[in-house]
Amino acid sequence: MSNDIERLKAFHQVESFLDEETRTLLIEKLDLENSNLEKRLPGLRIEDEFALMLYFLNDCKHIISLDETTSVLTHESYQSDYIIHFKNNEKIMIEVKSTQKEKYKISKANFDKRINFAQDMGIELYFALKIKNHWSLYHSSYLIERDYKINYSDDFKNSILCQKLNSKMLLIPKNIKAESIYSKNTSNGLMVQHGEFGELISYKLFYNDKLIIEVTPENKDNFYTIFIIELWHDFMADNLIAKQLNEFETLVIETSNENFINYDFQYFMSTINHTINSDDNRYNSTSFLKYIATSKDIALTKEMLFLTLNELQELGIPIIELDNKTLEEERVTPASI
Repeated sequence: MSNDIERLKAFHQVESFLDEETRTLLIEKLDLENSNLEKRLPGLRIEDEFALMLYFLNDCKHIISLDETTSVLTHESYQSDYIIHFKNNEKIMIEVKSTQKEKYKISKANFDKRINFAQDMGIELYFALKIKNHWSLYHSSYLIERDYKINYSDDFKNSILCQKLNSKMLLIPKNIKAESIYSKNTSNGLMVQHGEFGELISYKLFYNDKLIIEVTPENKDNFYTIFIIELWHDFMADNLIAKQLNEFETLVIETSNENFINYDFQYFMSTINHTINSDDNRYNSTSFLKYIATSKDIALTKEMLFLTLNELQELGIPIIELDNKTLEEERVTPASI
């Protein structure tokens, strides 16, 4: 099994550089045809997603990835995934895990070995957990209190992710509406393509039926806002209506019927998921992480995000910053990604 994991990890490290033909050949050469890649690779990408979150939150002096392969050379080395050196010079070790189940559980024996390794390094150990697509963070002492189990519904309110990683939670009010017109017959659109409807030629954003911004080929002042709030569209996708205007044009109306709570880093992850690479494939956390390693100027920054959200707030959308206490009182959680 460990050999299978190492081959899977080796494939994971290079797959984003490969075309489909080479990718298929490498799967065959590594004997991974029956390894359930479609389910196992997303698990490996979780660590890369967490690294991208740290990059966006911009509070780290150093992000050090640990390769657990070398831990087999010394039987006592139960390494975790990252050592984080914050800008305030605090250093912590982080174990990253994910599950689609309601609970995350680690055995006491495994936990103790990871604690011992962290103590040998003189660093506190934390657990970054993605449970049911929701991120949270806990000190290792909290897992001891909870008998090495984290229950999503009971423990999320005690997550210290925002405090420790300098993240923010935001409430986007209901009654947001977006109207987008796409055309299959234009050479003068907004260079935003929809796989079914064509190129975007007009975009309007409303709050309580009040027009907030409008973007057209002649008026591109808020053009980049469209990309920055892709996350809102992910949330509104369940309330989408498409109306055929004529032979070539389609009006797409998206609405939000309830408040939408989100982390700031979710905007960054959403832009990644909507970005097309040179092979006409959407990026994932691994391929985008490797891309920004050489092209750091193309990513959405935290400053850009809050500049845009502040502008939208000034235009009339009451965006509210939340804390864990408010979430507990309202009995809500951030939307999943």
